[in-house]
Amino acid sequence: MTERVDLLALVLPLERRLRRVEDEAALGEGLSMWQYAILATAERHPGRTQAWVVECLDYDKNRIVADVDRLGELGLLERRPGADRRSHALHVTTTGRAVRRRVQRAIHRAEDQLLRDVPPSVRTQLDEALAATVQHLRSPADR
Repeated sequence: MTERVDLLALVLPLERRLRRVEDEAALGEGLSMWQYAILATAERHPGRTQAWVVECLDYDKNRIVADVDRLGELGLLERRPGADRRSHALHVTTTGRAVRRRVQRAIHRAEDQLLRDVPPSVRTQLDEALAATVQHLRSPADR
């Protein structure tokens, strides 16, 4: 009987390569990977607070402030007053949406290059399995 491999051992090499892919794609637009992630999350969930984005991304609540400031300086993201005077709702600008799309296209090109030797049917199964796993792990409020 073959010994089962831990899932982390299977996905960690891929995760490391995918982080480099995102780093490089975001850097092409003058962003960090985290700034891109914040932008993408804010676009998918307009009006959510910084605190919500921190929780969603499992990011540091102190570091997001500088990243959101930078995205604002670049004209990619706006902070608007939230329901609570201490919170800010995040909204992606038209320019921000265009930048996010360019970064995402670069990421997808690099992912396709990285996985070029994986047969298409296996790639489809991988995408579907990962999407189903992520959907299962999300809380009902996030679905």
